[in-house]
Amino acid sequence: MQNSYQVSESTVENEIHIYKPSIVWKILFFLLVPLEIWSQYEAFVLNEYNQSIWWLAASLFIYITYFVGFYGLAFAKKIATRKFWGFFLPVIMATDIYEVGTVVATMNMAVLENQMILLFISPIMLLLWFVIFRYRNVLRYIK
Repeated sequence: MQNSYQVSESTVENEIHIYKPSIVWKILFFLLVPLEIWSQYEAFVLNEYNQSIWWLAASLFIYITYFVGFYGLAFAKKIATRKFWGFFLPVIMATDIYEVGTVVATMNMAVLENQMILLFISPIMLLLWFVIFRYRNVLRYIK
């Protein structure tokens, strides 16, 4: 029989959590950086969608900032603050939505083709947004 007045044993430890990045983040980082460099080069050289130079420069700055955060997540580097990445997440989301909207509107394709593009691009965008969300959340556990 157990004594109902006895205090139960607790396994509370003074353990500090430290973030250790997964190899998957590193692989994804090294796959996406060359694609982004190629994409930005193509955007500036070809400019298929006739975007203004100020938008291309702003987009370049935003995506460089994004990949700095992605680098921080992939290699457990503390860059900026949680508040900064919390404010940056809606910026990257708005930029991606605008970019996809520009592509869909400029191509003048059938509705089904537009839906196929959105079905292909949406999971990629969600993954990229998750990177910043995840980095913001694990930033406090990075030494």
